[in-house]
Amino acid sequence: MNERIQELALQAEGTKKHVPAVWQFYDHELEKFAELIVRECISTLNEMHMWQSVNNQNYPSAWHDAVDNGIETIKEHFGVEE
Repeated sequence: MNERIQELALQAEGTKKHVPAVWQFYDHELEKFAELIVRECISTLNEMHMWQSVNNQNYPSAWHDAVDNGIETIKEHFGVEE
């Protein structure tokens, strides 16, 4: 399992079992884990947006609109609020 995903699983209070690669989540923990993954994806898109601005890259406005729309679509699809 990816190290970052393991960190998110621990943050969601999932339990790593003694058997390799086995995690246990109660419903509320699993929901938190999924939300953390979605937030991480949104954060990555936001970082792309910021990187472009900081590095003076001249992406077309359609690129910015696509990133913004992608973020909003993901939030709506998964019901994640700010």
